[in-house]
Amino acid sequence: MTALHELDACQLVRLVRSRQASRREVAEAHLDRLEETNPRVNAIVAARNRADVLREAGAADRDHDRRSGLPLDGVPVSIKDHFDVEGLTHDEGVRALAGRRSPGSSLVVERLVAAGALVVGKANQPDFTIRWNTVNGLHGATRNPRDLRLSAGGSSGGDAAAVAAGMAAIGLGTDYGGSIRVPATFCGIFGLRPTPGRVPHVQALDPAGYPPTADIMSAPGPLARSLGDLWTVLRVLAGADPRDPVSVPVPAPPERPLRPDPPVVARLDRHTGAVLAPEVERELDRTCAALEQAGYRVVDAGFPGGTRAPELWAELIGPELIFAAMPAWREILNDSNRDHIDKLFGGVFQPENRVDRWVAAYVERKAIAQQTSTWMEAHPLVVAPVAGMPTPPLDFDDFLSVDETRDLFDRMRSIGWVNLLGLPAVALPNGTQVVARRFREAEAVHAAQAAAAELPPVAVAHVPSGI
Repeated sequence: MTALHELDACQLVRLVRSRQASRREVAEAHLDRLEETNPRVNAIVAARNRADVLREAGAADRDHDRRSGLPLDGVPVSIKDHFDVEGLTHDEGVRALAGRRSPGSSLVVERLVAAGALVVGKANQPDFTIRWNTVNGLHGATRNPRDLRLSAGGSSGGDAAAVAAGMAAIGLGTDYGGSIRVPATFCGIFGLRPTPGRVPHVQALDPAGYPPTADIMSAPGPLARSLGDLWTVLRVLAGADPRDPVSVPVPAPPERPLRPDPPVVARLDRHTGAVLAPEVERELDRTCAALEQAGYRVVDAGFPGGTRAPELWAELIGPELIFAAMPAWREILNDSNRDHIDKLFGGVFQPENRVDRWVAAYVERKAIAQQTSTWMEAHPLVVAPVAGMPTPPLDFDDFLSVDETRDLFDRMRSIGWVNLLGLPAVALPNGTQVVARRFREAEAVHAAQAAAAELPPVAVAHVPSGI
């Protein structure tokens, strides 16, 4: 019999509803797995008290009939440290914030719990979530559970590692510049970045602490070992809230993912200027072949402004970081995270503290967004790599020179344009992503299901006993 911690969320809910497994048994299996593997992986940095979780699970079991229909009934979830979970620490990976506790829970956490989920703990991230790796000076580095020598990706690396290792069935992350898609693909699982505004972001701490670019580029979203789980969680999380004025009251996601009309997919490889390893191109070919077999028409095409879009992403975020955030953060950041921000956003792109230049970049962004929106009416889906390289070593971005940082950015050019244009995307475990038009997550998930049908099933990682 398959162990409970190896099942996905939808499978667990079916077992719980049919009384083939209790919520307490499900919780125990995941907590046991967490205690067994987390010391080697370092995914969960603030675990909830075991007795409290089991008490909640037991109470839910006694209330079985009244919980009928809850879409995540009894499902263990991990929560990125960036979100608030009432009573748990919220330190953003920064020593100066160690011990800070949340007075309440973020709205997305409340929605997961209301849908029946059980929070097992909070997951590791880099300082203030700005990095494609998960390492900080307070909790250290998160290791990839499939190979402890490798990076789990970032910034939602703790959640990706927890889900890949079977500590949780679902992880909750954010994606401002690949922070769901990079760790999902590095850890060999699925990740969904919704359209900004689809899922409201309401915090208990620092409720208005987001910069302008985050409002148009960032989105909370799930990580999971199955696409069905991603879709279930999106339906739980979606829906506007007046406390987030950026959230949009669009129709709820449909019950089932839909195929676009026309079913055309643009194959995007080097159109952004991305440097791609041969292994990455082979997986892109594999994904496209699966889509063609499923009835999609795949064409080689790039969107307008493809090479500029990744640079504009950095040019808009850079001034906010360098001139607004870094004066407050500089002395409290971990050395390697400070160096990464300085080298990428200050060294490679050398921002000027001038409002006219920043506004001009916004104007250019809008022009590319308008042109791309029109282009996507004929090309409703885009398939592209996530990172330009296979899962890298744990220290792949540590204390690089400016030239090395530029090379790293060139390998990640397939990522930031999605954030710049506010598009939804699904990351596949083979290093590719499916990007859709705004608020058309259903079409991206439908195509991802077609592509994933030709990939090996996602299994829980066999976490090595040593490094």
